[in-house]
Amino acid sequence: MPGIRRVARIDLEAFATNVAGASVLDARADAYGHSLDLIAPVARAAGVEALVVSDERDAAVAAAAGFRDLRIGRVTEADALGAAAYGLAEGGIPVLTLVGEVIAIKHVPAGAAVSYGYTYRTTAPGCLALIGLGYADGVPRLASNRASVRVGSDVHPLVGRIAMDQFVVDCGDDAPEPGSDAVLFGDPGTGATSTHDWATATERHPLQLTAGLGSRIVRVGR
Repeated sequence: MPGIRRVARIDLEAFATNVAGASVLDARADAYGHSLDLIAPVARAAGVEALVVSDERDAAVAAAAGFRDLRIGRVTEADALGAAAYGLAEGGIPVLTLVGEVIAIKHVPAGAAVSYGYTYRTTAPGCLALIGLGYADGVPRLASNRASVRVGSDVHPLVGRIAMDQFVVDCGDDAPEPGSDAVLFGDPGTGATSTHDWATATERHPLQLTAGLGSRIVRVGR
């Protein structure tokens, strides 16, 4: 859907803090969805000396950032940073915040069926928000009826089956404005659902969750 906002906000300051003092960084799979183009220069400036990457393309990106010690393949070094570098391990600062857009809202009565298959029906009158992200963007289908999304100032359940380009949030008595942010996961300190909660809901490691985010999602450093 052209023009729909799909953004992964990458907190480069948090990333720099997480990798400070490290010598080797696990940056495979395009930095696990965090954009190697964004994080490689930050890692180099923070003193990281070597990167483990997925392929020759990522190696070229890292080389352009000034890395000379580049390894393609599995991480074997005991001091290599993995989940901690991206704030996805205990003590790390969350780096990636995934944000979609409310593209429509609908006021519905109790008993309204949601999405294909009707796996969810509302239990009271309220407002449903349609969010412009779907499994084509790497939002796991297992999040259907299991995960939560921050829309406006509150966290609400993701309901019904996730479709290719969109999913639905039951906002209850809230009525968000079309065009407002829907934060799938990020820093819990900001009120967002954590990446760990989403990983649990979708039965995968947090690094697998972020690495699976699609190319329509624009990575923006901040």
